[in-house]
Amino acid sequence: MEAKARAPVGARVVGYLKAHPVTSLLILTPGIPEYLSSSSPISAIVLNPPTFIFQLLANLGLYGSGALLIHDAAIRRKKGWGAILLLGAAYGILEEGVALSTLFDPKAGPVGALGSYGHWLGVNWIWAAGIVPFHAIFSISIPLLLLGIAIPETRAKPLLTRRGTITALLVLSFDVVILMIVVWHVSGFWMGWPILVLSLLSMGGLVFLSSRTNPPLVGKLDGRPAPSPKGAVAIGLSFFPVVTLAQSLGRGAGLPAAFDFLLVVAVQALYFLYVARRSWEGSRKSVLALVFGLLVPIMVFGVLAELALPLTLLADVAVVVFFRMLWANREGPEEMAQPIR
Repeated sequence: MEAKARAPVGARVVGYLKAHPVTSLLILTPGIPEYLSSSSPISAIVLNPPTFIFQLLANLGLYGSGALLIHDAAIRRKKGWGAILLLGAAYGILEEGVALSTLFDPKAGPVGALGSYGHWLGVNWIWAAGIVPFHAIFSISIPLLLLGIAIPETRAKPLLTRRGTITALLVLSFDVVILMIVVWHVSGFWMGWPILVLSLLSMGGLVFLSSRTNPPLVGKLDGRPAPSPKGAVAIGLSFFPVVTLAQSLGRGAGLPAAFDFLLVVAVQALYFLYVARRSWEGSRKSVLALVFGLLVPIMVFGVLAELALPLTLLADVAVVVFFRMLWANREGPEEMAQPIR
């Protein structure tokens, strides 16, 4: 009897990921926000393996648990992208504020000059105005969107059982506490109880608002057609560079920090408004083009940050292959308005 020919490695990997959507989501996040951007450098696997392992475990516990909980909350409560973005913003405060203190520590490494320019009442306001929406978009919304396109059945059912939900909550809480301790041990910074309480209240307010958000963020609000794929990718390409420029435009012109804070908020609001007022039904390729455009500047930044040993190029190649597969797949969902219902 002839042995059955084994499927190609690529097909087996795709089959495995489709059969294990939790694993797929754990690759998308922290893969997109951390490893594409080189915030957690892939080169550490060669240069400093213990650091790489610690970052990988911390990232999976933080991003993975957060995305899984938000995914299931959106499905169980029948919420759209407006609620997901609000929950993503709450996650951003949890990570950057409570766990890592970059929202508050003026000397935090990633913050740079924005720790002194725009620091007021214990908060790095300009940094916060950019990084909290970043997490809402890149850490939560984009991974969930791509998961729903790649594995359509995940748009209709939770990924976790009741026990799994409790486990994810415990893992997320443990991870946050560990990171708080590490930050305090390394930098000696403690935000103080008043700011911690206000951070938790802010998160609670965003969660409450998400529960009151019923309509989807995007859809046929004014009948405008979706942009072409070329137009969508151009919009995506411009987002990160424009927001980054807005964070320092006023400082370069000698203007008060409040100008840059308001500018960053306004620029992002205009982008959100543009996306929200378009009809994305029947435009899967435009959605993919928009998301790919959003990711390209992050990928370029990651390569530049790891020029000495640019292993992040491996992740970039994986992203390109992944998007080519989604682009060619004709069985995926065709609408963006309600990818999670």
